[in-house]
Amino acid sequence: MRAEARPPRRIWPWFIAGVAVIAAAVVVLVVTLRPASSNQVDAAPAPTPTPSTTVVTDQAPTGCLGGPGRDAAMLLAAQEAAPHTTNGAVEVAAAMVRWTFRYPGPGADEANQVGESVIASSATPGFANLSAAAAANPNPSRGVVPDGTPFYLSTVPGVWHVESAEPDRTEVSVGSGYVIDGELSPQLRSASTFVLVWQDGAWKLESGSLSRTTQDLYAIGTTFTGGC
Repeated sequence: MRAEARPPRRIWPWFIAGVAVIAAAVVVLVVTLRPASSNQVDAAPAPTPTPSTTVVTDQAPTGCLGGPGRDAAMLLAAQEAAPHTTNGAVEVAAAMVRWTFRYPGPGADEANQVGESVIASSATPGFANLSAAAAANPNPSRGVVPDGTPFYLSTVPGVWHVESAEPDRTEVSVGSGYVIDGELSPQLRSASTFVLVWQDGAWKLESGSLSRTTQDLYAIGTTFTGGC
């Protein structure tokens, strides 16, 4: 994570590390009309549409999939709703940012619940152990926000950028803003990069890193269509 004001020296070992509305499904019923013969007055009736004609279209990341909360329920809802698309991976990454970077942070039970569902089987043990990371880093801002001061990250001023994308693997960077004591900072921003993989029918976090500065990310990033 980075901040323009006092960038933390390093990123969380487990997350740092992770598309309002995600992948709204639009059903298109394709109706094929049989042409009328030359001696017919009325056109032949259209055949009944079948489920095989359903087409799902991808929509731009909102940064708010799963709702405005910042608990495990929000993150798991975002993961469940995110489609098997690059934008789906972006939404899960944004949800992970909102869940992770806050004070007070998640307790051990919540961290374990998230870890079981959101962390990929291919993640390293250190990255996968969310409860240990939460206990070791009660202030995930790493000094940007004073210890004991309530804060969270918001995607309202957030951006996203796809670093690379394959059908089952996506690397994406997410930028967000600090909300301290209920007030959005006009200057403090963060930048985190994630690798997500498609496993067991869902996007999961494999690793997190610090690959871009906030200045770089906000210069090239795409603004979320919504934000939470």
